[in-house]
Amino acid sequence: MKILHILYSGLGGHGNVFFSMTDADCENEFSYEGLFFGIEEIREQYIKKASDRNMPWHYIRKKPGLDLTSYRNIVRIIKSSKPDILLLHSSAYIFPAKFASWFSSFKIKIIIRETQPNHLKSKAEWIGLWFSLMAADKIVYLSNEYKDAIKGKFPVLFSEKRTRVIPNGIDLGIFKPLPHEQTNIIKIGMQSRLSATKDHSTLVKAYGILLNKLQGKAKIQLFIAGDGECRVELEKLVRELALENKVVFTGLLEESELPRFINSLDIYVHATMGETMSTAIMQVMACRVPVIASDVLGVNNMIKHGETGLLVPVKDEDKLAEALYFIMENPAVSEVMNDKANRFAVDNYSNKRMFESYRDIFLG
Repeated sequence: MKILHILYSGLGGHGNVFFSMTDADCENEFSYEGLFFGIEEIREQYIKKASDRNMPWHYIRKKPGLDLTSYRNIVRIIKSSKPDILLLHSSAYIFPAKFASWFSSFKIKIIIRETQPNHLKSKAEWIGLWFSLMAADKIVYLSNEYKDAIKGKFPVLFSEKRTRVIPNGIDLGIFKPLPHEQTNIIKIGMQSRLSATKDHSTLVKAYGILLNKLQGKAKIQLFIAGDGECRVELEKLVRELALENKVVFTGLLEESELPRFINSLDIYVHATMGETMSTAIMQVMACRVPVIASDVLGVNNMIKHGETGLLVPVKDEDKLAEALYFIMENPAVSEVMNDKANRFAVDNYSNKRMFESYRDIFLG
């Protein structure tokens, strides 16, 4: 049985889930093919991973806005690939996928992972979801909260029969605690796309507040890993706050570098405007590193405040600075939270567990 995945070409959770899922298929029950699509160039890491696994792949560059030519190319690849299953990592891909299924001589089952937070959806993404609720064979939501929100918005179109809730999963053999190098510098970090949906500016401001509070009593450094359209703006903010020698922009890290980066940190911060389910937070919890994150849907259903991490109001640099200071001043409390977070990740975020749930859909 062949499964063709359609996913975003750039940095993001799509690629992590795609390769985590295929790697969990230890018995090679299915054959896989990847179609990378988006306004960004395909990541070299994706090419290498697909090549290492002898996995066929395709890349289609999309122009910003409505690009019918790129959609026609998706249809062409689907028809030539002849998959049994199309797994779309966004409902935005439903239109070319359904068009291909209508005009193909073979039957295609369409499964959609609905991943974009509702309050961050564009008008086009809402239209894609609306059509997906009618056209997809199965829609997978990452949490019950997200599923219920969609059900409340589209009560007539929503079908429990065609719905599953499957959390994302990560390779726990890769993301795990590693020996932590003890230095006299407290390292704070975040890794993600540098985009408008993340809240790096609040993190930078909170870091500045923390420095002023400490008055040189401790050495702390901020590491921002990732790249994206907001990097220039963030670098400008760092200069305005006179933090140039204290904030390090690492650039885009390959997945193989992430476990080492996460485990090098003393505190991880995930400042965000919203998530569906954060892969970065899963990775950090599995690595047993203290985590502070924005109190938004897609995060607050992963982290239990005061038990597996700390939650702070979105865009509140003062509260974030207070949380950072609390972790620094209360290592014993942090250790207990780290243990609970690690156990929760091991119990709930395994890519093998995720694969078994999708396997039931593939074969159903």
